[in-house]
Amino acid sequence: MTEHPGDYWKNERVSTQQNTPVTEEDRRIALRRMRTLATGLLVAAALIWLATVIFTDSTGVWGFVKSGSEAAMIGALADWFAVTALFRHPLGLPIPHTAIIPRKKDVLGESLSAFVASNFLTYDTVAPKVESARVTQRVGAWLSKPSSQDKVVCRAGMALQYVLDRVDDEAVADLTRDVLVPRLIQVRKAPVLGRLMQEIVADGAHEHLVDLVAGEAHSWLLYNPQVVDDIVSQRAPEWVPRFANRMVSDKLHREIVGWIADVRDNRSHRARAALNEWLTGLGTQLQEESSLAERFEATLADMLSREAVVTSAVAMWESTSRLLRDSVLEADGTVQQKLREGLAEFAARMTDDEAFANKWNHTLAVAVADGAESFGGELTSVISDTIASWDAREAAEKIELYVGKDLQYIRINGTVIGCLAGLLIHTVAVLIGG
Repeated sequence: MTEHPGDYWKNERVSTQQNTPVTEEDRRIALRRMRTLATGLLVAAALIWLATVIFTDSTGVWGFVKSGSEAAMIGALADWFAVTALFRHPLGLPIPHTAIIPRKKDVLGESLSAFVASNFLTYDTVAPKVESARVTQRVGAWLSKPSSQDKVVCRAGMALQYVLDRVDDEAVADLTRDVLVPRLIQVRKAPVLGRLMQEIVADGAHEHLVDLVAGEAHSWLLYNPQVVDDIVSQRAPEWVPRFANRMVSDKLHREIVGWIADVRDNRSHRARAALNEWLTGLGTQLQEESSLAERFEATLADMLSREAVVTSAVAMWESTSRLLRDSVLEADGTVQQKLREGLAEFAARMTDDEAFANKWNHTLAVAVADGAESFGGELTSVISDTIASWDAREAAEKIELYVGKDLQYIRINGTVIGCLAGLLIHTVAVLIGG
């Protein structure tokens, strides 16, 4: 059974609707068939015209046949020239304004790149499209499945394993010694500490530490009175009776314990106020170019320069790495179970909480649209750069492969319209000539 020329394109439309990819070979075959059909119509029109000229007197109905075939042949030739001139020189002749695509491919590539960037990669175009896709709800629906949660946890574990396997102790030591320590030494730390100290005093965050120290000191002195006795005995002259020393030490012990208890219980105590004033002043000195700040910087620089810092950093990394391996990478362990539970809760909110999902959809749409508009020129430059890298002949062949089939319809339509125009003109001529 002979295949009709349009059957292939009917089949292709069906396959396209079924998401079957069309290969370049398929396009090449289709282009060749359509080109053969258009050329066949041209040849048929020429043969009919030649037959009427040779074998008829071109009167009566033969006049209509001759005029129609003649006009069809002219229309077909004109459109063949127009279509061919886009991709190459017709008949290989260097006629001006032909082979347009090979000569202008770079300009066409830049124009196409600018057209896509200015008309497709804009905020008003991209944002509504991304927001209407409801990405949050889709991700939530996918993430709500236990199998998807297992995939996420597994991939996260694999990524962590990949990182841990490629960071060794020597790399951590080199990073600490060659990058972190020099950077910390170079940066002034005293102003930061001074400002932090003032903020702590202003917020009263240190009061709990003062309470703790005062409480512990009170308890220790309360249950260790012999410490005061020993000090008084050592400081007192030898001629002073022992009972006198005992009376003094008891009195001194009671006063000290009472004073510390007052400091502990009274947040407005003068000792606390004096401590706050001293800490505030110390913070001010650290922020200024003072001798205290310079000594602080020198002391920290000396401490950081010691090899013990590098050893400590490596030890901390080893402990952290071991903890991550033992907890995060343990299959069905507590951490992985908590991760699954967290993913399930997050997925439920993404699908059930409409306000939350809409907020994230809008945020994603704004981010993608801003990125598309900001970097649209860079993104679409792949079009112009790729076309510019093509050979002129290669570019013409690639473009013709994708649009040449539709251009052959111009030739077919030119043949048909030319025939109809010729018949109309001949009809008018017969009517007028009467």
